Amino acid sequence: MNDSRDDHDGDRSDHPRVWLVAEISGDDEPIDRPAVRDDLMRRWTPVEGNLYRIASGRHCATWAELHARFDLVEIA
Repeated sequence: MNDSRDDHDGDRSDHPRVWLVAEISGDDEPIDRPAVRDDLMRRWTPVEGNLYRIASGRHCATWAELHARFDLVEIA
């Protein structure tokens, strides 16, 4: 399961998505590349290529790496 939305909800555009830690698998990066916050409260923002970076610039990771290491919550 990739997000917290229920498939039976009406309009889902105002519900933040949640990704739970899982093994790296066929879970592709969301097409819209949202900014996310991890379970350590760091904000990861998409940057050039397929990378995400925290504000300090000290850490970067791909979506697969983030998804495999942290619970992620979409930042609206």
